[in-house]
Amino acid sequence: MGRLDGKVAVVTGGSQGIGAAYCKKLAEEGAKVVVADLVNGDNVVGVIQQAGGEAIYVETNVADEDSNMNMAAAAMEAFGRIDILVANAGLYTHLERKPSTEETVEEWDQVYNVNIKGVWLGAKAVIPEMKKNGYGKIVNIASTAAFQGTPGITRYATSKAAVVGITR
Repeated sequence: MGRLDGKVAVVTGGSQGIGAAYCKKLAEEGAKVVVADLVNGDNVVGVIQQAGGEAIYVETNVADEDSNMNMAAAAMEAFGRIDILVANAGLYTHLERKPSTEETVEEWDQVYNVNIKGVWLGAKAVIPEMKKNGYGKIVNIASTAAFQGTPGITRYATSKAAVVGITR
């Protein structure tokens, strides 16, 4: 028996990297997992199912309110509840490093939409179901960049500091 038997966990950015690792570990602990990502998550779902767990993939753009609502609705349809949200989706690895004076408004908007607005919209989508259940846990993934900055990608460090603020 796992610590999360009977729980349903939604993981944004769950199809690769750290997000995929979160999905697999949550499933190992007994949670039913919703892999929510723009990148196809069928591979992660397959690994979880092969190990005897339950999981679905839901294509999700965390920067879009309707997409987040559809994510929550798909979780409810598949599993009947939402207990955990891991707000992991974020932009970092593909960001061009440059002085902040050379960053564009479009680059800031892109990071803001995913790293900040995506955290808020994900929570907004799942909290009503958590309240109905009388239970819910939200884990927002930030970064040490929130506390020490990251040269060349000010927009990323700022976005992760905002995630810390949202979480508090």
